[in-house]
Amino acid sequence: MRKLILLFCFVFLSSASFAQLVNENFSYPAGDSLTQHGWTAFSGAGFALFVTTPGLTFTGYPGSGVGNATTLTLTSASAQDAYVPFSINKSSGSVYASFMVRIDTATTDGNYFAAFLPSNSTSNYFGRVYARRAANGSIAFGVSKSSTNATILASYGDSVYTKGTTYVVVVKYKFNTGTTTDDEVSLFVFTAAVPAVEPAPYVGPVTTTQTDVAPDLGRFALRQGASGAALTPGCVVDGIRVTGAWNPAIWNFKMAIQGLFNGSTLNITDTVNIYVRNNISPYAVVDFATSTINSSTLTGNYEFDAVPNGTYYFEVKYRNTPIYRNGITTWSKAGGEVLTRTPGSYDFTTSAAKAFGSNQIQIGSVFNIYNGDVNQDGVIDLSDGSLIDNDAFNFSSGYLNTDLTGDDIVDLSDVSIADNNANNFVSVITP
Repeated sequence: MRKLILLFCFVFLSSASFAQLVNENFSYPAGDSLTQHGWTAFSGAGFALFVTTPGLTFTGYPGSGVGNATTLTLTSASAQDAYVPFSINKSSGSVYASFMVRIDTATTDGNYFAAFLPSNSTSNYFGRVYARRAANGSIAFGVSKSSTNATILASYGDSVYTKGTTYVVVVKYKFNTGTTTDDEVSLFVFTAAVPAVEPAPYVGPVTTTQTDVAPDLGRFALRQGASGAALTPGCVVDGIRVTGAWNPAIWNFKMAIQGLFNGSTLNITDTVNIYVRNNISPYAVVDFATSTINSSTLTGNYEFDAVPNGTYYFEVKYRNTPIYRNGITTWSKAGGEVLTRTPGSYDFTTSAAKAFGSNQIQIGSVFNIYNGDVNQDGVIDLSDGSLIDNDAFNFSSGYLNTDLTGDDIVDLSDVSIADNNANNFVSVITP
């Protein structure tokens, strides 16, 4: 338990960049409740939110045709609302939620069906996304910063959209640093490919005298059902992505860590930092992200917000916080890798050569990042072995840099890994 608490602390401490906040393609069996797959129901009952089929498609959108979808019901009866948490809460910069949506039914009064929530609230909706039907049957989308009343109304764009047609909607919440009421929301609606550069919004930026979100944004919610005439739209939603930039580079990395790797999986899910570096000297860091490497799949999802398209090295540092690190810093293959805004992937496990200088160890058919650099001086040697020996002698346990196997115990198995690597003169190899 102690290790798990520490691990979650480390995951949420990153301040520069992060894993994609939400990536929901509803890749689950049709008929499952969303609450079976990481969503939390927090209000309403009756009409629950389920996985429905088929999923939506939209040319060029990352979630198009992946998995299934979910369907929101237009009803005056009680209906379930649910949220999915962010991987990391956001309290600065901007947050973008994009999704495919097909409006099937809507009222002329309109209402909201999706919104952000703070990490500590299930009632203070922000960045509310609305839809309503015009007299001619066309659909308009709208947005509000927070709640509406007789004087603060939702802001709608033109009624130019068609029921039964799939669009991509993006809602943006921008944190400003002036007063406590100056945050902004904007809404974008696309009928064709989403542009690489953020365009002018369909609605907004909208700001009101309402208090800004506090302390952060930490959830994305779907809302259905309401009383009176203002019923929420009946619609299908799919491909929800929440990010910290308009068009971030989303990359999937696969790696195994020596000591943690047991032949097929890792003993624990743990944090890894990845730095994006220029591929020419002095190899400056241009972006960085923190995520977890899943113990079963050996993969982690990373979002890079600031890096331009180009060719870069990926520098891997196992564990987020330096005092707990023990892996050898490992760089990607010689020459670098082309990084673009198109989702990409990099797999360290298939070949030693996927690391610069072939600086990995083969375990079975899987190549692993070396472990045992306890003092993080770039070399695995007697000084690392001594630190492990001391902790083993003192029966130390917990989330420690001297525990190379991830079993919460420092013992001879950890000593053996470091000693073998020291005998083979394992060290960091960089361009």
